[in-house]
Amino acid sequence: MFIYQSRFLIRGEVWFDDEQDDAPVDWIYYRQRPSPVARARSKCFYTLLIDLAKSPEQLRSETEEKTVQKIEAAEKNDRTRWERCEPEDPKIMDEVERMWNESAAARNSAPLDRPWVNKLIEAGALELSATKDAAGRVLTYHLSYVGKNRAQDLIVVSPSSALPNTALRSRINRANCLGHWQTMLALKGRGLRHYDFGGWYPGNTNVRLLGMNAFKKGFGGQVVREFDCQEIRTVKGWIVLTAARMFQRVRLLHGTGGRGTSRLRNPENQIHAAAKNCEVSPAF
Repeated sequence: MFIYQSRFLIRGEVWFDDEQDDAPVDWIYYRQRPSPVARARSKCFYTLLIDLAKSPEQLRSETEEKTVQKIEAAEKNDRTRWERCEPEDPKIMDEVERMWNESAAARNSAPLDRPWVNKLIEAGALELSATKDAAGRVLTYHLSYVGKNRAQDLIVVSPSSALPNTALRSRINRANCLGHWQTMLALKGRGLRHYDFGGWYPGNTNVRLLGMNAFKKGFGGQVVREFDCQEIRTVKGWIVLTAARMFQRVRLLHGTGGRGTSRLRNPENQIHAAAKNCEVSPAF
């Protein structure tokens, strides 16, 4: 269990089917449980899982042809290369944070929660890789949480451009496909069973999220429903989290709740405000 100290509360965070421990916390945030936690507030979370127990040939055959073509074009035509990076390198993480925050500012969404990411790095649970062009310039950074049997795509960031550049956007899109494919193969080689794309939009009205669904589905996989849960352990936790929910409702009522959402935000601040969109990670 990861332990975080916020301004008011101590939060425990448990991923997938891991178990909590007896650490003294005000509340526990369970990410993507297979079923609701007893005596906890729960919200559904949809995501797309890739079965890494399959052979590379099987995974390739289940990938849509246009996605395969993008992967091959990135390697052969663009001469894009994929490489693992060290998340302990502060210079690389500073660059990741800068790219994320530039994109977040444009979307009016939250900046990168660096302390949250740092906890994953300290635990050796963050996988970081990059795609680079032939000159060595970064096209994308891919960050994934790595658990015992399953990894989840957290974010993909790329350099921002001051001017619209269709050719560059297309190259980055191809590099993104290559980055996911190579990351899946690397995690499969480490014995992980599933690659989690970090969210799936179950609605039919948000064009941007539907586009993200289409990108993810290009890799095959299966959509599953899981549950994010909030278990309050102390009176202090109940007071603070109840106040946070009430404040969020007022903001939404008056139209001041931000447009963007992210899995990389402190859940104490969002309290599932974006659950209706299943908190799809803005990774693409």
